[in-house]
Amino acid sequence: MLRRLTLGLFTLACAAAIAACSSGNTSLPSSGGVPGIGPNFPTNTIYVSNTSQNAIAIFPPSPGPSATPQYQIGGNNTTMNGPSYLAFDSSKRLYVTNFGAASNSGSLLVFQTFATGNVLPFGSIGFPANVQPHGIAMLPKDAGLVIAFTYPGSFFPNLLNIYGPFANGTALLQNTIAGSNTKLNNPIGVGVDSNSNIYAANSGNGTITVYPVPTPKPTPTGTATPTPSPTPSPTPTPTGSASPSASPSPTPTPASLNVAPSETITCVPAGGMPSPCMSHPTGLVLDGSGNVYVTDPDSGAAPAVYVFTAAQVACAVPPCTLNLTPSRFISGANTKLVNPTDVAVDSTGAIYVVDAGTGPNTSMLLVFSPTANGNVAPTTAIALPAGSATGLALSP
Repeated sequence: MLRRLTLGLFTLACAAAIAACSSGNTSLPSSGGVPGIGPNFPTNTIYVSNTSQNAIAIFPPSPGPSATPQYQIGGNNTTMNGPSYLAFDSSKRLYVTNFGAASNSGSLLVFQTFATGNVLPFGSIGFPANVQPHGIAMLPKDAGLVIAFTYPGSFFPNLLNIYGPFANGTALLQNTIAGSNTKLNNPIGVGVDSNSNIYAANSGNGTITVYPVPTPKPTPTGTATPTPSPTPSPTPTPTGSASPSASPSPTPTPASLNVAPSETITCVPAGGMPSPCMSHPTGLVLDGSGNVYVTDPDSGAAPAVYVFTAAQVACAVPPCTLNLTPSRFISGANTKLVNPTDVAVDSTGAIYVVDAGTGPNTSMLLVFSPTANGNVAPTTAIALPAGSATGLALSP
């Protein structure tokens, strides 16, 4: 029943564009040239989604406090409708989850390397009404991607979908993690480590749950049924009868997995940390060493960013229940954190945070030093363009 429902919910679509959306007033610069062609953006170029303006602002690496977007992706051709979380593959293609609250429609859009301006997506996946995509992460070696979903009011309100690589504008659904055993509870942020373990930030119950990437089951290859030997004398074969033919090569069959997580991580406050800590986690990312960074817009009365080391989250013999005190945290009035929704880390360890603020036109991009801990000021604080920001990603 789970497989049939999941396949029915998540029908893949390959299209240059899906339902049209209003570009709005992005208050951002145009591409500065031929639409769709940007410069060779360097590593750690910053992309920030503007959810209410259906645009993505592009900042240079290591921006100063007065930095403004140098480019944008936005306009009717992009078909963005409530862009939220972002990810890159190794070829610098940009993946964007969308959910339009007014239309109750969600999608994944993929933009070509260095895309700018009012461009058509390279590819897309459309989702049924009320299915809300959130965080997105790439599997190692571009083997595919994982998206966290919520589907309020449905039989399976919490899901992680694993897709294969994008090819020819589309991707195949390979597996779905869903059901009561998974302990998923309003998953928002999602990340993947070098061993293909999926980390989901559950804003509904203040946990991080971890799952190994399941292997898709191939469709069995058919074999021809032998023709019986004639007895006692051959019967003439009717003219035009076709000989049995073998089935096509195996293709992945999506599997729905109601499995328990290999790890469940909760936050234990200490040393001046907000209490409760990590009560409603949203954005999640792992750095190159496997350390986990999580944004929490509402830790009691104190929004925060928490850091767990790779050693802390290691599980020798799954399943593990880990009640962890973060190795570091960023919280307090000096941090300027109000409503942090997403986080990214560059190759130097600098921490980038999108803060949605208190409402429209109050979003910030905050940058903290690699060693930031406690009630510390950001090294850079940038007021984002008019609108409401949600997610960010750094180009590889």
